[in-house]
Amino acid sequence: MMVLETRLLRYINEHLKETCAKEFALLKAKLPTLPNEIPSMKLREAQELIFKETGADKRKEPDLEPEDERFLCEWAKREKNSDFVFVTHYPVTKRPMYTFEDPDDIGYTKSFDLLFRGIEITTGGQRWHKYEDIVAGIKEKGLDPEKFSFYLQTFKYGMPPHGGWGMGLERLTQKFLNLANVKEASLFPRDINRIDTLLHGKEPNDTKK
Repeated sequence: MMVLETRLLRYINEHLKETCAKEFALLKAKLPTLPNEIPSMKLREAQELIFKETGADKRKEPDLEPEDERFLCEWAKREKNSDFVFVTHYPVTKRPMYTFEDPDDIGYTKSFDLLFRGIEITTGGQRWHKYEDIVAGIKEKGLDPEKFSFYLQTFKYGMPPHGGWGMGLERLTQKFLNLANVKEASLFPRDINRIDTLLHGKEPNDTKK
């Protein structure tokens, strides 16, 4: 999955280079540096690196803080000449019930985040595909498998090994174009001043916003 995403990003990068050079120049934006293989490290390795380089001890934390993501991206750019870096093997306790536990690294999952220019743009991973494993995963989260019977049906009759990832396209666009805020990359951004009241039959009080 990580290889697939790397290939997709390289395709996007090359396509933008060929077709949107004028637009990038207008926005004073620079296409990212993207090697054939994006650097990758386990979460524990990332936390050791952060501790070694900054003195901040995050080694018992189950996830990265925003400042950690920024540091790792700066490190990847400086040391690996890459604007991207994968962080893998998050704890089982941090990931959803369906995330595959690495049999060679018990307690940690075959999952990953992709960081780009200081922020996370993708979360992905391999999922359980055997019925007994997904049931065990549900129970470990303190949930009742009976309430997921509709979901578990497919696993009873055979589910192939699978996984996937979700990419934040607005975040990706923001960082490609060096925009100040992710809302600038969204066609219809929503916040406290942009809540759709038309769905409730009311006109917005302030049409200037």
